Amino acid sequence: MAVKDELNKRKKLLWLIIILLLLIIAATIYLLMVYFKITPVFNYNTNVPAPAPTALPSPTTPGSYNQPKTTVLADLKGINEGTGITISEPEQTSMLFAATSFAERFGSFSNQSNYKNFDDLQPLMTKSVQNWVKQYIETLKKQNPDSNTYYALETKAISSEIKSADLKANTAEVMVKTQRQEFKNDINNPRVFYQDILLKILKENGQWLVGGVYWQ
Repeated sequence: MAVKDELNKRKKLLWLIIILLLLIIAATIYLLMVYFKITPVFNYNTNVPAPAPTALPSPTTPGSYNQPKTTVLADLKGINEGTGITISEPEQTSMLFAATSFAERFGSFSNQSNYKNFDDLQPLMTKSVQNWVKQYIETLKKQNPDSNTYYALETKAISSEIKSADLKANTAEVMVKTQRQEFKNDINNPRVFYQDILLKILKENGQWLVGGVYWQ
């Protein structure tokens, strides 16, 4: 019996030691957390406001570059506003596509290709604009007479907006915002600038054609 009692005492002592060790460990962890001010890794607070967006700098537009004041480059009959006609989404898509694709191709040319891109635009223009473009090409050639010196402009449409439309008269005005790159005998360091172009379009035989071109 003495041996059995001794074993029971040892078991009780062992359990007491284990419990004391656990209490010491728990107290140590608590004191460390208080001392170092440990905070949870994850924050589930969904009410934290999102950071304010950073405003991007506005692009610099050149003061004067290929920018006629109020000169009409091609004729078009006046557009009647305030008709209250709603333009369907497919029609809007057709109008904007015609304007943006024309703006990019009209604003992109080089003296090395002898301005052949304007020939490709003939089916997209009215007769009055076709006649005007012939004079415009000659003006460009005079501005860059040396074919050995590379000169080119590349234009990319950024956005487009229908400013006014009269579906009864099949006419509309579309403003296209563009980014342009000017190359002067150096293809690696173009001058980048932003320029709007106002296009007056009219529908002939189911196709939107450009009847007025105005660089802003």
